[in-house]
Amino acid sequence: MDKVFVNGLKVNCIVGINPEERVSAQDLLIDLILQYPSLIEAGSSGDLAHSADYAVLSAQVKEFVLHRQAELLETLGSELCDLILKEFHPAAVTVRLTKTQAVPDTLGTGIEISKKA
Repeated sequence: MDKVFVNGLKVNCIVGINPEERVSAQDLLIDLILQYPSLIEAGSSGDLAHSADYAVLSAQVKEFVLHRQAELLETLGSELCDLILKEFHPAAVTVRLTKTQAVPDTLGTGIEISKKA
């Protein structure tokens, strides 16, 4: 499988279940991996229709996260997988969500969810 990826998309958003997380935005880092059977056709034809436009992908994910204001990362990750499968038609997708400020003395904590088409 070939892959299109976005690493470290930073979204300052409301996310979390704790009371303070519901009122103050925090940085969420988003990593995406979209798997396709082959990206060779896109490469040889120059036609982005055979791949995923990562600028459009990033913008749609960011907009979704900002408006969703999810309580659980697990919910948000699952919903993002569904959105990406529907809009970008990969064979599989992996979404990794990292809160950078949730737990002191860590670089980040979060979840990773994968789904297949």
